[in-house]
Formats: sequence, structure tokens, C-alpha cells
Amino acid sequence: MERFAIRPEICFGPGALGTLARLAGKRVLLVTDGFLASSGLAAKATEHLTGPVEVFDQVEPDPSLRLVAQGVAALENFGPDVVVAFGGGSPMDCAKAMCYFSKGRPPLWCIPTTAGTGSEVTSFAVLTDTEKGVKYPLVEEELLPETAILDPSLLEGVPPKVTADTGMDVLTHAAEAYVAKGCSPFSDALAEKAFALAYARLPAAFAGDLGAKGDMLLASCLSGMAFNAAGLGACHAMAHALGGRFHLPHGRLNAILLPAVVLHNARDRRSAIRYGALAKACGLSGTPRALSAALVRLRASLGIPDRLPVPPEELRAAMEDLTAAALADGCMAANPLPLSAEEVRDLLSGAGGLGGRT
Repeated sequence: MERFAIRPEICFGPGALGTLARLAGKRVLLVTDGFLASSGLAAKATEHLTGPVEVFDQVEPDPSLRLVAQGVAALENFGPDVVVAFGGGSPMDCAKAMCYFSKGRPPLWCIPTTAGTGSEVTSFAVLTDTEKGVKYPLVEEELLPETAILDPSLLEGVPPKVTADTGMDVLTHAAEAYVAKGCSPFSDALAEKAFALAYARLPAAFAGDLGAKGDMLLASCLSGMAFNAAGLGACHAMAHALGGRFHLPHGRLNAILLPAVVLHNARDRRSAIRYGALAKACGLSGTPRALSAALVRLRASLGIPDRLPVPPEELRAAMEDLTAAALADGCMAANPLPLSAEEVRDLLSGAGGLGGRT
């Protein structure tokens, strides 16, 4: 027997922020970052709230364990009825961990302002141990938000570079979920739709089209639901290792790694067939090589480099630690093929321009 569950409730489309009116009179802790709090964008959310509101705007990229501890203290001091996460993956992951580690575990509502992580519908939260330079994916059913609000108007001012990075994260989520060990007919439907939609609409979103950005927000949510059920894989495991060490944008790391990971996993016949199906869904020749080549072309059109922006000597010095961290990452277990340390080193070396057989 297999299991597939759908949660949270998703409110989407123009005007979706109005859903916050349901929280009228409640004590709300809004978790966001300093930029969104000072730019006035967060005010679009708080204007719908009529009860006491406190803003925790200390969130930084790649939320640390220390930051989460500060957030838990702020949460327990305020005692909210509901926590609302407002922003990209970092505010949502931080808010999830804050609720999870607090005594009362208040319900969480998530409002993404970028189209990438899908964190608003997943039981994942990625936290960083800054002292060790390691990212840890926390996976617990209790991390799932209660409500997700997808309002495309919030993406209007997202710059092209961020749209590119987060959009490639959407494609990676969908591609990895489609071949992951835990995939099912339900997650397949979500992953295939998310991948085809993101592949078709990311160029226009990158060019600033708000309708395309709205479609990317939907694709991000669909891919989040897919990988939450199916799992991810080697691409994310290596991206977490690299991000923890070199603090590079997560989506950009996935964009650099994914084409080679597709070719590596295609050594497995089942995965090769599935990658071919994704390629066909995008109007490409139905082969893993066609899919990998299309991802390379898309990456280039978005201005994303094809190599890690890390000095070769630094990458070589970190290689053993990176390899160990990737193999220990929770996402690696869902990859359709087991990877040896040597294969991980080859993939990382190739991504860094050091050579490699894969």
C-alpha cells in the first residue's frame, strides 16, 4: 500500500491576500526579512490583519540554528494565535522551525513572494549550522503549514536574476520528484505539470511578464507538493552541501548541477524513460540527452553560469567535506540510483570545471 495526502489549503490568484481577513482579531506574528519589512511589501499583508501584530524581521538567507532559536524566543514572548510567514524560502523555513520548536506550536500560514522553493506546501525546512558550514533538511509532518496564499501581485518587483535562480529551483524540484524513489501516480501528475509549465513560462517571467510570474508561482507550488510526496535526489543533496560551504544561491547551484545529474541518473532505465517523458511534455525529443541539453540552453538564456563561481583551489580543498555532506544529506536517499563517493566527486568536479567523468 502507498499513501498520498494533500495539505495545506491553497488560496491562489489575484486578490488571494484577502484570505488573511479570516484572521481578523487574532494575535499574529509575521515572520519576514528586513528588506520586505522596510520596502512596504509586508504592509500589503498586515493591512488585512485587525488584531495585535508583531513583526519578526530578522530572517536572513539560509536561516541558521541560532536565528531559529531567536525566533522561538520572540514567538513564545508574544504568544500568537497564528504565525504568518511572508517571503521566500528562508522566511518560510525559519517560521516552520520556529513553530515546530516552540511550546505551543501555533498554526502557520505561508505567503511566498518568490516562485521557487514550494516551501508553503512542504514538510521540509532547510536550516544551516553556520559553525560547521552545513545545511540540514529538517523533514517532519508537523512542519506542514495550515494555509498557503499564492498572490501573483507579490512577485511584480522580483528582479530577473532572482526569477532565474528560483525558476531553475522549480524545474529541479519537479525533475527530481519525477524520478525519485518515492514517486507515485499522484506525485507524477504534479511533477510533470509543474515541469512543463515552468519550462514554458520561465523565459517570459525572466523578461518581467507578470502573468508568467504567476504561472511560475503555481508551478513552484505544484512541484513542492510533488517532491514533498516523492522526495528529491542527488542534485539537491549536492546543492545543500555547496550552499552550506560557499553560501551561493540554492537555485543557481541546482541549475549548474541538474543537466549532469540527469545524464548520470539516466543510466537507470526507469529514470531514462521518465526523463524522456518530461522532455516530450516540453515539446522536445523524448530522450534524457535532449532534456539535459534543453536545460543547458535555458540556463544560458537566463544568464546563469555553467560552472560554480568558486576558485578551483577552494573547491579541491573542500571536496572531501562536500562529498561527505552530500552523501549524508537526507535528499540523497530518494535518488533513483545510489551514488558512490567517487561519483559525487566527479559530479562536483565537473560542476566546478575541474574535470570529471560524468
